Amino acid sequence: MAQPDSVVLSADHGLGTVRTMPQFRGHIARGPLSDAQRRVVLDQAEILIGEVYAHLPLKRAMHAIDPLQALRLLRHRLADLSETEFHVQLQRIFLGLHDLHTNYILPSRYAGFAFLGIFLERCVDDGQTKYLVTKTFDHIVGDPQLTAGVEVTHWNGTPIQLAVEANAAREAGSNKAAQLAQGLQNMTLRSINMSLPPDEDWIDVTYKVGGTTHQTRVPWRVFESATEVTTPGTLPSLPTGVGVAAHHLVGMDLRTELARRVKRRLFAPASLSAAPVAAKARKPRAAAPLAAGPVPTNRPDELKARIVDTPSGTFGHLRIFTFHMQDQDIEGFLNEVARLLSLLPPEGLVLDVRGNGGGYVIAAEYLLQFFSPGRITPEPFQFVSTPGTTGLSTTVPDYQAWKASLEESVSTGSAYSTALSLYPVDVVNSTGQLYQGPVVLVTDAQCYSACDIFAAGFQDHEIGPVLGVEGNTGAGGANVVTHEELRTEWTDGQLKQLPKGVQMRVALRRSLRVGTRIGQPLEDLGVVPDRLHELTKRDLIEENADLMAAAGVLLAERQPRLLRFTSAAAGAKKRKLTITTGSVTSVDVYVNGRPVATSATTDGSTQLTVPGAAGDTIRIEGYDAGKLVAASQQQV
Repeated sequence: MAQPDSVVLSADHGLGTVRTMPQFRGHIARGPLSDAQRRVVLDQAEILIGEVYAHLPLKRAMHAIDPLQALRLLRHRLADLSETEFHVQLQRIFLGLHDLHTNYILPSRYAGFAFLGIFLERCVDDGQTKYLVTKTFDHIVGDPQLTAGVEVTHWNGTPIQLAVEANAAREAGSNKAAQLAQGLQNMTLRSINMSLPPDEDWIDVTYKVGGTTHQTRVPWRVFESATEVTTPGTLPSLPTGVGVAAHHLVGMDLRTELARRVKRRLFAPASLSAAPVAAKARKPRAAAPLAAGPVPTNRPDELKARIVDTPSGTFGHLRIFTFHMQDQDIEGFLNEVARLLSLLPPEGLVLDVRGNGGGYVIAAEYLLQFFSPGRITPEPFQFVSTPGTTGLSTTVPDYQAWKASLEESVSTGSAYSTALSLYPVDVVNSTGQLYQGPVVLVTDAQCYSACDIFAAGFQDHEIGPVLGVEGNTGAGGANVVTHEELRTEWTDGQLKQLPKGVQMRVALRRSLRVGTRIGQPLEDLGVVPDRLHELTKRDLIEENADLMAAAGVLLAERQPRLLRFTSAAAGAKKRKLTITTGSVTSVDVYVNGRPVATSATTDGSTQLTVPGAAGDTIRIEGYDAGKLVAASQQQV
């Protein structure tokens, strides 16, 4: 068996300072928090959880926990705890909330990622659950047979399935699927300042190659990650009509987003240096490429598009990696999605949000209209009713719409405020449907926060079937703010600056579902897929071939539609519309929201003259058998 010291990193790994676990423990031992600083941390945690944490009533009920009593006990026992014990116990209290939004982030000297240089993924092969190495870090020189594609059978002598389950029990996932997903990822890659650090200095890995069993020893190493996800204090580019501070629109699992960026850095470094294609205006669909293969994008960190051949036909595949734009260009992201949709086949689209930890809620909910013929109802949000949130709603302008109901709760005893959307309904319906073919949404247990909200909206508006590779999404239903953001805004609150780079994040307002599930919290419950496809070995090694085939079957069951129109002046305050339809039997025409015409249609062109002038918004809704199936709108 290879010894830990025999596995080294080449000098050009590009990771900055890399430490072994013993070296890292020595590094973090310097500059511990004083007793007074620990008390400040505990006081601030108690205020966040007790006064503003949106899910406290739900978490107490669903997980039988009492985090406030746990914090009081920890304060009582402070004198007996070492630095490490203090951080571990406080981490466990936060992890016990089963909420990836609400985090205790250790002092800045803990910043970094522990990694083994391999990445594991789960699949089902011949009816059996297996764990394969799917990625390796090229700069690790060790066992030459430990490569992508090998099956891991044991982890430190423990059968791999039991090891994954044991590791998952240490994580904060809201449901079993989410916990297992987090536990599996942290087997080989974890953020040291947001997860409990590895207990081991190395891992003994048992694996199979061609039916032969091998064993090797892989050391944990820690690198100081320069990868950061920031919540900007200035307003990013937002759709017209959204006048909300940027950090009030963020819903994101920070650990998943950071891990996504680190995985790209470790396992796909070439993608970081690849020049994005230049942005081009959308073209008519007739110009769309039809050959299978990639469709270049100018936003490769967030999007990946391709055309895939399946046994059921040729379809588009659009992967959305994140709703958090590092350059804050939300409009640029939305415009690029629109452009890519115009280049993908109209017969059907696989919309893939696996591993998307969220980001800007407006980016996620705005996108829904691109795929829906009906109007989108954004999810409403609630504060928990406490003196703290009432004070916050009095102080911060963006929260004042909730103030009256929070004050009223003193009399009514209501646990939550009124549920209100974060922005006007017209904002998330200002563009309308762009893709009129059938759409299948692919999810997994790492879809979280804004991505959870997107998946819930997709299902609640009945846009298409949700095809899950796991039995639930991550179930994060809130927008999140940092302790520092709250401290800055809540000028009459009791928040104080945290010491030595300690940070905290908290779920501030919980989200509720709409449609047939109206009023149901998204937190913990998540989005249960309409169909389940467990990833196969072929999926892991052949670009999701079986997953695309399963999605293709669902797409082939549904009818593509076509509804487009052009507009020209036809005299004083009149517009002549040329409407092109496919699989649409009638249309209704609206000008500035008012109905003005209706007409039967056949496949091809139909002309109508309607009242209207330059600057008006015309919306056409298409029906088949009395059901709304397509829509198109534009400002003329």
